Amino acid sequence: MIKAVFFDADGMIVRREMYFSDRLSRDFNISLDKITPFFQKEFQLCLVGKADLKEEIKKYLKDWNWQKSIDDLLIYWFQSEKDIDERMIKVVNLLKGQGIKCYLHTNNEKYRADYITNNLGLNKFFDKIFSSSNIGYLKSQIEFWQVVFNDFIAIEKDEVLVFDDAEKNITVAKQFGFRVELYSNFDKFESKLKSLIAV
Repeated sequence: MIKAVFFDADGMIVRREMYFSDRLSRDFNISLDKITPFFQKEFQLCLVGKADLKEEIKKYLKDWNWQKSIDDLLIYWFQSEKDIDERMIKVVNLLKGQGIKCYLHTNNEKYRADYITNNLGLNKFFDKIFSSSNIGYLKSQIEFWQVVFNDFIAIEKDEVLVFDDAEKNITVAKQFGFRVELYSNFDKFESKLKSLIAV
């Protein structure tokens, strides 16, 4: 029996038209070679709470030809990734109406984690939001799921269902003992969920 369902934030609940790096490259005519290093290096530390995004991104503002403030840059970034799939929210509400706990899990640094939690209001729909920046590990690390599981009361591992659009995250969650499903699109998700839970 499924007692808890985990939803992936980006790509499942929050729809993304294009990645921030691609949008920045397009809008400001910047080579991706000048943008990618940040995401490969400093941003990885930000994702697990070991570095502050605002401090690390300062080093790149000149190369990115950004003339405004860092806060303006974050607004430009976050507002391009804010469309919520209302079909998903409807499913979440149906599950919660049946007494099933619904959680959001995400690899995000602290500022965007706060943005999707409070500005987008996702905290109103989910029982709890688990972010890599707060936990200190990525979803592709088994420690992430251990911290998550330690938060539960009276729920067994095989009563937890995790959806994610990244194979590596699903693999690790399965190794930990959770039931998992790879997310690809809403129709397949809905069909799979109905086969597991009467919604």
